[in-house]
Amino acid sequence: MREKKSERWLLIAIVLIACNLRAAITGVGSLVGMIQRDLSLSSTVSGLITTIPLLAFAAVSPLASGLAQKRGLGKTLFAGFVVLAAGILVRSYLGTAGLFLGTVLVGGGIAVGNVLIPALIKGRFPQRVGSLTSLYTTAMAVFSGVAAGVSVPLANQVGWRNTLAIWVVLAVLALIVWFPQRGVVLEHKAQQGQHKPLLKSGTAWWVSVYMGVQSLLFYSFVAWLPTILQAKGLSAETAGYFFSVYQFISIAGSCLSPLLAGRRRSQVGLVTGLFLLYVTGLLCIQLGSAPMVLLPGVALCGFCSGACISLAMTYIGLRTENAADATRLSGMSQSIGYLIAAAGPFVTGWLYDMLGSWTVPLWTLIAVACIMGFTGRKAGRDRVI
Repeated sequence: MREKKSERWLLIAIVLIACNLRAAITGVGSLVGMIQRDLSLSSTVSGLITTIPLLAFAAVSPLASGLAQKRGLGKTLFAGFVVLAAGILVRSYLGTAGLFLGTVLVGGGIAVGNVLIPALIKGRFPQRVGSLTSLYTTAMAVFSGVAAGVSVPLANQVGWRNTLAIWVVLAVLALIVWFPQRGVVLEHKAQQGQHKPLLKSGTAWWVSVYMGVQSLLFYSFVAWLPTILQAKGLSAETAGYFFSVYQFISIAGSCLSPLLAGRRRSQVGLVTGLFLLYVTGLLCIQLGSAPMVLLPGVALCGFCSGACISLAMTYIGLRTENAADATRLSGMSQSIGYLIAAAGPFVTGWLYDMLGSWTVPLWTLIAVACIMGFTGRKAGRDRVI
């Protein structure tokens, strides 16, 4: 009975951690224009606001994996969220320099949770990888959507700085609930698996690249979708509502994808279906201008973005045999993956600055979606590292 109660609290803590893994970043996307005007930033520099966390993800992910094995997962995760809470406040209130420094800290703190939660699920709940990945990625998507939806109305009332700072409350709540769990460690029984570097595993590379290209699409939209929709003729308010649709419908994808993936030994068919839906949505946004065309396109892309990130996280558990390998694959895939993803917001903004149109950036994202379909199929084959 005591063990079941401990498991319940661990699951509650995992969900609260997950609620913090996107909200502090996606809330920025709706406010980029406001921040850009207030601080006199170019589109390219503004793109760095959403690119920097991805670079931090790439840099910190392998470190988080190593620290968890040396210092313990619980202590490493607790320290990461202390950094996250500090970064949120620095980003909001210490001027232009603080905006970028705080963004680095926010990215570093979130990276720790990104890496360790999939490993924790594999280690403590190895028979429930699909269902629990669905649970935590759904929580992640819910608060991602909330952050996107409330940011503009809230910023109009209290300013963008206070709006970004409000997420420190959620981070502190997660710290309080995780505090009793800080002694959590994972048993690394299969240490012999570490003799073969993951960099020599083709499956690990396919998982990593898939993680990267699907994240590149997601964060490009987080940074620029409201701006793209306004260029299509929508008002800022309507574009914000459409962006909320993008975020909230991703919840359905986040919930459904791991459940379907966990029931199959191969995920190739699932990846193919998501690829076709994603490209259809992108074409609607690229070729359409009427709200009746743009809205279905935004909805399809939102659903697929949630489904693809959840599938990428599910691969970490499905393609490994034990917690040790899951921790290593999580660190590798998110380090390489987010390094790829970091190019998205920056290059998208740079292409727009150079060409003065969203046509080429959107065709570029469609090409990335094709790469995503190919790598996802490779990663989805029934193989274990």
